[in-house]
Amino acid sequence: MKTKAQVEIEALAKDADGYKARLEAAELKVKAMEAEKVAAITGGQSSHIVSGSRQDSDEQKALRYFGCASPAQLIKVNTADPRFKAVPDHLKGLVLSLKNDVDTARFIAQRFHGGPQDIIGSSNEANDRIAHVKSIGESYFAKDVVMPRLKAFGSTVTNGGDEWVPTMISNTFVPEYELEFLLESRFREIKMPSNPYELPVTRGLTKARKATENTAMTDASFLTDKIAFSATKSAEHYILPEELTEDSAPDFMAVGRDEVVRAQFRAWESAIINGDNDGTHIDTDTQAAGADVAEKFCKGLRRQALANSANGSTTDFSNAAVTSANLRVLRQRMKKFGVNPSELIMICGPAVYQQLVSLTDVATVEKFGPMATILRGALAAYQGIPITISQFMREDLNATGVYDGVTTNRGGLLLVHWPRWFIGMRRPIVVKVMQDLPSQDRWLMASYQRKDFQGHVQSATELSVGYGFNIAL
Repeated sequence: MKTKAQVEIEALAKDADGYKARLEAAELKVKAMEAEKVAAITGGQSSHIVSGSRQDSDEQKALRYFGCASPAQLIKVNTADPRFKAVPDHLKGLVLSLKNDVDTARFIAQRFHGGPQDIIGSSNEANDRIAHVKSIGESYFAKDVVMPRLKAFGSTVTNGGDEWVPTMISNTFVPEYELEFLLESRFREIKMPSNPYELPVTRGLTKARKATENTAMTDASFLTDKIAFSATKSAEHYILPEELTEDSAPDFMAVGRDEVVRAQFRAWESAIINGDNDGTHIDTDTQAAGADVAEKFCKGLRRQALANSANGSTTDFSNAAVTSANLRVLRQRMKKFGVNPSELIMICGPAVYQQLVSLTDVATVEKFGPMATILRGALAAYQGIPITISQFMREDLNATGVYDGVTTNRGGLLLVHWPRWFIGMRRPIVVKVMQDLPSQDRWLMASYQRKDFQGHVQSATELSVGYGFNIAL
């Protein structure tokens, strides 16, 4: 006869076996679901799933991570979208590389294989478009580079994927280049369904009041306002020599594409910081420049802070280096907008950044912990506020925080409450190529986009940008 202890041990063992069986069944179910998901994404091709264990390629992972069923969808994805923040960087790089190769193959087809040309510089946006280039698969570059890449992403169409190309190209754009120009990515992007476009906002918010029973309450209401976006079209174009041969075209086209896109982000980063479109620019050298320079696209952060200086949006650093005391004053003057460090960004140039790195309260381990500059050699944040270093934060200013061509040895920094500022996106970047006039015997490569930068109107109650100026360099 079994003892009570033996019966309990056998019962426990049976429960353990049952739990193990249920666990194994659940694991098999999860693996089956994963296989079905991959099969759905790749059109039934699940050969990368072997005996329930994932052995899929980076290309298949990219399709899954970005929620795409084909390369045609993947190439339209903005990898810099906040939704994809958790996607590994190497998969984002894989998608960027695919886009670059497809664009390069399109340029070669247009240049050497009679493909229809894009339309550059049309005054009618509906006609200012990218052509559908069906001959994209005819070049050596397309056959040796692009088509094998499409196959690696699971494309099973005839000839390795060239049927995908016309539909892929028509909507190709590259806003993810913001990954390298960080300032724009700090602000929320608002899609502009029309131009101009007005974003409703609230102001004059109320507080609840004491109520007495059986007594009518005093009514109140908050006020409304709007932020008006008017997209500016920015463009850049390069001249491609007719002497290009197909053998040299891939490298040259890829470099040209990269540079013509970077020109857009340089322009808008400078506009966000230094922009002023009121007629007389705050900086005399920009005022003397042409009407089409980037710094006249919109009202930038420096201009907004200077215009609101009477309400405390500026702090004079008194021709001295950056100090913690001055940074506290700058932040204090922003009132409620300077409280939460996770809603702030600090923008500075390289020289001012070096002064931040040298501050004693971030230099040593006992004061700044494992992020101390003595250990890290760099400073990513100050008091929890992320730092963005921009080459366009001017460091040739005078004692009032503007450029006058006389005193040019002062710098500045901006403290911005980013939730109150927006990028209005009407049309993301597109890259095009077309032949110039026959008499010129050359080709043009161009980039275009349409957007705006706006924020809440600055006032005594709206101090969402602070400008520290007159910093000695």
